[in-house]
Formats: sequence, C-alpha cells, structure tokens
Amino acid sequence: MKQFYIPVFLFGLLFAAGCGANQDNGQIAKEVCDCMRPLFESYNSIKDARDVNDPEALQRFVEKLEAVNEEVSVCAERIEERYGVLEGEREERVKAAMREICPEVIQTLNEAERTLMQ
Repeated sequence: MKQFYIPVFLFGLLFAAGCGANQDNGQIAKEVCDCMRPLFESYNSIKDARDVNDPEALQRFVEKLEAVNEEVSVCAERIEERYGVLEGEREERVKAAMREICPEVIQTLNEAERTLMQ
C-alpha cells in the first residue's frame, strides 16, 4: 500500500494545479477530476482485491499503479501548464466544484489518503 504515497502526492499536486483568471472553475474542476479518475479506479481495484484476499490480483494492480502514476503526473503537468498555479480563493472555488463534479473520486481518494496516514 506504500505505492499510494505517490498518487496521494500527485493528488495534492493536482489540487495545486491551477486556473487562469478567465477560466471557468467548473471546467478546470472537470479536467482535474478526469485526471484523477485513473487513480480512483486503481484504488478501488486494489481495495476489491484486498477485500477478497486475492494476492495475485493485488500484485497485478500494484504493478499497474506505476503506469497510472505516470498518467496522472503527465495530466497534472498539462493542467498546470494550461492554467498556472491555483491559490487562495480561486483554489477553494475549484475544490468546491470538484466536490460537485466528481464526489465519488474525491471521497475515494480522501479515503486512500486517510488509510495511508494511519
């Protein structure tokens, strides 16, 4: 499960990826949600494999996580290049929009982060 430190870090980077002054918060939030979806799916797959006690499946998903990390990283860089760094009030508006657009992704990744911090 330590392989999730990287995705959680990337998740933080995506929250730090930002917005141009003329961009719609909802559009930016949608892009970040789209970037985070592979992480969401990977975490759920690993959790399912762990729940049914399938060590082979768990190993396959952990190996796949490297590719997912790269995909999320490239996506985060693309968003940051496009919109710049998000700060302050604008950051909070984008986060709020994300909670509306992809609540299941946010909830699952928050769960993953809490699990790692224990």
